[in-house]
Amino acid sequence: MGISIREYAEQRGVSEAAVRKARDNGRITTEPDGTIDPATVDKQWSENTAKRVATKATSTETSVSYQKSRANKEFFEFLLKKLEYEEKNGKMVELAKMETEAFTAARVARDRLLSISERVAPQLVGKTDIQEIKEILRREITTSLQNLTDFMHAGTQS
Repeated sequence: MGISIREYAEQRGVSEAAVRKARDNGRITTEPDGTIDPATVDKQWSENTAKRVATKATSTETSVSYQKSRANKEFFEFLLKKLEYEEKNGKMVELAKMETEAFTAARVARDRLLSISERVAPQLVGKTDIQEIKEILRREITTSLQNLTDFMHAGTQS
């Protein structure tokens, strides 16, 4: 005759429910009268029951983990607030908007520079003095670039 499940659970340092569960799952066997032979069951328990690894974090580890998590959250909230601030103050703009404006500016520059030949050609007809031709071209290029600068500057004022 062996000992009761309650006595064995106390000896083993586990709950009665754990012993009953091990019996019901076939990891340990009981005597025909329902009692437990401690020597036999200890061996079965060791062979058939997986060791549990302690996974409960200490309060210090939990506290440190919480503090790190909180610090990360606050840091990213700070970055978002900074981005919002910079966007509202005009330091930050949308990429798509800038790409559109850059494309428009490049197209206007191209069109103005390509139209120089149309405006200057009539002035150059019959000219043979190289210095005079250079001066006419320089003046027209300077005027076109100044107009382009004024156009770009007016675009940034809006």
